[in-house]
Amino acid sequence: MKKKSLPHNNSASSLDTPGLRIRAARNEANFTIRELAALAELTPETISMMENGVHPPSLKSLRKISACLNRPIYYLGCFETLPEATFGERLKKARLFQGLTKDELAKKLMVDPKSILNWESNKLTPSSKHLYQLRMLFLILK
Repeated sequence: MKKKSLPHNNSASSLDTPGLRIRAARNEANFTIRELAALAELTPETISMMENGVHPPSLKSLRKISACLNRPIYYLGCFETLPEATFGERLKKARLFQGLTKDELAKKLMVDPKSILNWESNKLTPSSKHLYQLRMLFLILK
């Protein structure tokens, strides 16, 4: 049995959590929790906990759900609402927009994952070589 869809007049402000966005996108796609869970290779309990705000979705789960629901990771994760006042905040936001973990970004840049952590926390500044590589990552925010 399929669940009722949420009304289509949901404003962006009413969908201000990943759980609410996942639920709305699932309902718009006419999937039950069980159907989405099977497609995303997650448990129905996991989907339910995400939708109810009990357990925030991991990037790995967001990637799976994003592919199943044909919605961008940044939308489902509410990443557009993240601050970007500092270099570290911009880096984190750009990384999450791409759906990358710190380890994945570190591998792409051929740096230690601790470097990403230090850059995102504004403890260290990347070298000019890495700044050049990161410029491409920041383009997604424009």
